[in-house]
Amino acid sequence: MALFGIVGAGLMGHGIAAALARAGHHTRLHDPDPAVLGDVHDRVERALELSGTPEAARMAVQDHISAVPDLDAALHQVDVVVEAVPERMAVKHEVVAAVEALVPPRTPIWSNTSVLSITGIADGMRHPERLVGVHWWNPAHLIPLVEIAPGAATDPAFVRSAHDLVTSLGKTAVRLHRDVPGFIGNRLQFAMVREALHLLDEGVCDAETIDTVVRGSFGLRLAAVGPMENADHIGLDLTRSILANLAPHLSTATDAFPTLDKLLTDGHRGRTTGRGLLDWTGPHDVTSRLIEGIRRNLPAR
Repeated sequence: MALFGIVGAGLMGHGIAAALARAGHHTRLHDPDPAVLGDVHDRVERALELSGTPEAARMAVQDHISAVPDLDAALHQVDVVVEAVPERMAVKHEVVAAVEALVPPRTPIWSNTSVLSITGIADGMRHPERLVGVHWWNPAHLIPLVEIAPGAATDPAFVRSAHDLVTSLGKTAVRLHRDVPGFIGNRLQFAMVREALHLLDEGVCDAETIDTVVRGSFGLRLAAVGPMENADHIGLDLTRSILANLAPHLSTATDAFPTLDKLLTDGHRGRTTGRGLLDWTGPHDVTSRLIEGIRRNLPAR
């Protein structure tokens, strides 16, 4: 079994640690924020309990996770480093530089970025050949898919080893042929978000209606039939005809999102402030619905 050092114990870091520990790997979690590091075991416990993990299995996972406040100690003799810090390029550069000063040149570094360029993160690294984009989906301990991508300077051997290790966890690992911001999933996901915001900006409907349409139509079939398979299923001639008629009317916005920008200017950031695209002032069960929905659609193992 491998020893992992995870830098960043927040939303993604603790989930990745749980996924690795569940497979029997030992993980050391580091975070510069004592509060984040201090409650990491509680957050792992809640995540595992919510996903239906039995108590004995939860205890085994916890036994494989250590919270380590000192970065040097966290990375001492680790087999793999996982970077799971906030999605700001300057922060990524700072962390990767600190990691490179502490681990040998051939120690793999995995970046869990979901939107940034792997090549850009590697800029300035002494050994960019060992950086691999390994993008886990939240919640990392539950969602099976992990996207793996090289940077321009990545040694293919590091990509292969990442793919093999992730696959050994029981995950579905997919390899991208080249570096592209957002990997595959977030590019598709946020293309839909952009079009949804465009519908709001154009006054076509309200936010609740968009969610109702998605959940009650193509959202029901996506877990069973992907968009490429569906295109073949209905016929590429029909797919081409639909695109010819619809594509000219779809949003191509790259920076102007009036509805979103107005809400943010007014201090409405979503669930945490009680208002966003939807009203969050009353009780809600999004977290439990999300977990239950994921579990319901997981393939039988």
